[in-house]
Amino acid sequence: MMRLPYGVRVAARCQAGSGPPVVLLHGLASTSRWWDLVVAELPGRRLLRWDHRGHGLSSSPSAGYRVDVLAADAAAVLDTLRLAGCVVVGHSMGASVALMLAASRPDLVSAVCCVDGGLYDPRTMFGSSWPVAQPVMSIDRRINPTRAMLDAWAAGVGLPPTAAPSIAANYQHAAPDQSAIRSGSARLRLRLTPEREQALARSVWQQRPDWVLAKVTAPVTAIMARPSDPAEVGLRHDALHSTLTRAGRSIRQIWVDGGHDLPLQQPQRIAEEITTICTGVRT
Repeated sequence: MMRLPYGVRVAARCQAGSGPPVVLLHGLASTSRWWDLVVAELPGRRLLRWDHRGHGLSSSPSAGYRVDVLAADAAAVLDTLRLAGCVVVGHSMGASVALMLAASRPDLVSAVCCVDGGLYDPRTMFGSSWPVAQPVMSIDRRINPTRAMLDAWAAGVGLPPTAAPSIAANYQHAAPDQSAIRSGSARLRLRLTPEREQALARSVWQQRPDWVLAKVTAPVTAIMARPSDPAEVGLRHDALHSTLTRAGRSIRQIWVDGGHDLPLQQPQRIAEEITTICTGVRT
């Protein structure tokens, strides 16, 4: 556990190795364990990841659930560890945090990798007003699942069995029923509270990716999901093109078959691209 200068405690995981430091930032309502399968493909590389405030095992202050604050937390972590020139990789909301960090603290970032996030304008993808976008961006909490239900969901969306620990880390037991816990029938609830989820989701929706990207001086790579629906693929291509045009930027683009959860679906491919990015960074 790392204590930041202003009192927030973050649960961090480090891997010693060579090359530029690689920072892995998870998305909304997940944890640093979302990267477990990618990390397994990167032996010998220097890696750092942590749970954002309010997520996983990190502390949960009463305020600060905005993208810019998570980016400030990231800067504080790197300053505390005296790291600079990092390759910052973010998935989903984590990509928004990565871009914000690169824009606000270019001294800390040598390259950015956005994994299916950070570059689509949420107003285009989810709704032009928050009341319209809110239900689309919200997590369905109507049912507290069991571990078996999570496993069934993962299998249904094509995730490998090895992803189970990464998914389970997002949850905690909804009630201290020891018999249910032992039998595996215990109900689970997300560690991130609904109020903090909504605050962060709205912050992501409010972010203008073209404005942020225009301020980023580091090279940017986008690893974007290519789903099976051609119409959705077209929407994604158009949304990314629109952001790049408004930002006046060109970036490296990789389109990977799969859905939004690429770190779980395509960990080897993500790891390969991270290695490629690191190879091009001067240390």
